[in-house]
Amino acid sequence: MQYLSQGGISSLETSRAAWELDARVDQAFRRSREARQQMQDAESRLAAKSAPPTDEEVERIRLFVLGHARTPEWERVIELIDRGLLSWREVTDGLATGRLDHRVAAAFDSLSKVPPASEAELAEIGVIRAEPGDDEPEPPSPGRPVARGPREDDDEESFFDDPLARGR
Repeated sequence: MQYLSQGGISSLETSRAAWELDARVDQAFRRSREARQQMQDAESRLAAKSAPPTDEEVERIRLFVLGHARTPEWERVIELIDRGLLSWREVTDGLATGRLDHRVAAAFDSLSKVPPASEAELAEIGVIRAEPGDDEPEPPSPGRPVARGPREDDDEESFFDDPLARGR
């Protein structure tokens, strides 16, 4: 016991220190497990959000490239597709997952050199649906009220005036 009188550590203090150390190690492992679970949850949410492109999206990309964006880089990719070495599905899946063949990546990069297509051009090549023109109003749906614009004789001050007196 002489060791204790000279400032040594008792077995009780050693036990307490060991217990505290074990508790801290357990806490670190628990936090590590929680962090790993949170990462797995985030990865699964991200995977669910980044589902593969639909067949319609694949077709729209194909139509856009063939109808508007045939750069030399895309010509090389189209040649691979025509030879059966690549498919439009593989091109779009690679874009969605970030795992592009270097030739396909160069083709997508080349789109920055292509001038933007107008809505009319996109509708003509089938990338988007043709919308009714500005001069052709869309017919109202049955059972739905028709939206009307403001009238010339409408103003905020006369809003609560006699509605029958308007337009006279």
